[in-house]
Amino acid sequence: MPQETTPLLPQANVAPRRDPKRALNYVLLLLLGVGLGAGAVMGWQHRPGLNDNEPMVPPIYKLPPPTGLPRNPAYLIGPSRAAVASEDKTCSEMGLDILHKHNGTAVDAAITTTLCIGLLNAFSSGIGGGGFALVSVPPNSEFGQPGVTSIDFRETSPAASSAEMYSKLGRTASQVGGLAVGVPGELRGLEAAHKLYGKLPWHELVEPVAELARSGWQVSRELARRLRVFGRFILKDEVWAAVYAPRGELLVEGDWISRPTYARTLSAIAKQGPSALYSGPIADDIVSTVQADGGILTHDDLAGYKSHSYPAISGPFRGRTVYTADAPASGGVMLGMLQIMDPLLKGLSGDECFAEEQSHQLIEAMKFAFGARSEICDPRFATNLTRLAEFRTPQWAATQRARITNHTHEPAYYGLETEPITDSGTTHLSILDQWGGAASVTSTINLIWGSHVMCPETGIILNDEQDDFAVPGLPDAFGLPPSPYNYPAPGKRPLSSTAPTIVHDPEGKVVGVFGGSGGSRIFPAVAMVLLNLACGDNVSAAVERRRLHDQILPHITTLEVGPDGVDMDWLAALTKRGHKIGQFDINVGASEVQAVIVDKKGVWAASDSRKNGIAAGY
Repeated sequence: MPQETTPLLPQANVAPRRDPKRALNYVLLLLLGVGLGAGAVMGWQHRPGLNDNEPMVPPIYKLPPPTGLPRNPAYLIGPSRAAVASEDKTCSEMGLDILHKHNGTAVDAAITTTLCIGLLNAFSSGIGGGGFALVSVPPNSEFGQPGVTSIDFRETSPAASSAEMYSKLGRTASQVGGLAVGVPGELRGLEAAHKLYGKLPWHELVEPVAELARSGWQVSRELARRLRVFGRFILKDEVWAAVYAPRGELLVEGDWISRPTYARTLSAIAKQGPSALYSGPIADDIVSTVQADGGILTHDDLAGYKSHSYPAISGPFRGRTVYTADAPASGGVMLGMLQIMDPLLKGLSGDECFAEEQSHQLIEAMKFAFGARSEICDPRFATNLTRLAEFRTPQWAATQRARITNHTHEPAYYGLETEPITDSGTTHLSILDQWGGAASVTSTINLIWGSHVMCPETGIILNDEQDDFAVPGLPDAFGLPPSPYNYPAPGKRPLSSTAPTIVHDPEGKVVGVFGGSGGSRIFPAVAMVLLNLACGDNVSAAVERRRLHDQILPHITTLEVGPDGVDMDWLAALTKRGHKIGQFDINVGASEVQAVIVDKKGVWAASDSRKNGIAAGY
């Protein structure tokens, strides 16, 4: 197979089949439909089409037809001029409309797509949450100095919080209810990105999502799954039930759903800007709802929230520069993991990269990264800033690489001395525009359905981000003490597993945009996709390839297993090295990556089928 000289992002080895159909025209003034160019990969022969069960009012976008398979097929989208990869087909298409029909930038598309995901997949993210973003401004643009900026819009702990606030109450108080809620940051983060590389007016990016919330859409396979598995609490709460169980039973795939209350909120934000959430009636509803549920969030907390922008951290990989988000995100340890593995895979390609020895090395590199992660915290509260900076250096990687032996070791060997935080949920989207600008956005409300708190007057679903802090006096299930680096404090941002990523070639041009969801599995999943690309996979195959995961504790390496099963000789060899391998169904979707790359033929995009995502390009 022909490849680039430096095969980090190889040419696709599957020729896509372009879909001649165009999507339905918008019934709304602001958006027009565009086509989805889709390629069938990995043996699937399927194209998105219209759902036969049409409601009285036709949806703006249609679901892919049912397949009878455990999840949607995998699609390789391209070659294109620009692309959007998100976890939902509708949202990918809405973002593409911004790029194609409205001539918007990657950030413009990211704002619409992020808000769309927060509407359609509200179990993952929304304006009641927060996250991190990377923005790459292209050379020779009207937006000033090119480069990659990282935007931290992680939720903060309220001013009345303290290190011991959950010690007597237990973990449940940090997961469900008002005391679990951190100060939301998503809108401030999108606002900062818009100021940096936005072209279209704010209201044109938000109002289409408000109109979708108002007019409604069909419940997707993924939303139906999250309702079925995680949504029983909804039936006991009339505010939630009005949206997700209006007839007394949880909605199922293909049902019609709308969120008129939330639509009014989005319209207010479209007209008034992001500040509408941080003061006035929307803020009143947030504060009163949280405090009525035992929380401590105040108007001052909302009014005082600020996002932080800084140059993205970076590291070398295969002749390219990998940019990502610094602490409290996990981009630094992802860079360390990549640099541990890079020399170990030099000269290998295809299945050679996934042989037993290389798989053992990958597990060990991941463990060293998780050992380092146990020291990560909000750098504004850190006493170990020099240490945090070490984890992304070639020197640190070389030291850990030299410590990889033929056998695995006990947790302390990898530097794990405190509890490994295991978060969950989250969404990610990767966008590359027609000018070479890029946006990589990871947003979350933390656990599935956040704090289980929905504001009745605004429809905002609030995060439970306080659960990402460590709790003094509460050792984890393995007897490890909590990390003092990550105790709650007023204004502090908790540790995050996210790693939004943008890759530049030596000339400073974007050649890849990546990121993922899935809690503590996020940064290893992103690293593995980059390694898969380096070994010759096309972008869809790199995203779809099964993954290993080992975060030191629990003392088990999990392996995704599909219909083809697992090589028993490979499994026996890893077991002989001391690894305890646990297998789980790849269709569970424990982590999901959205990716866009550039090669000599154009732009290629892939959304992870583990979460039923479909990318879009033109």
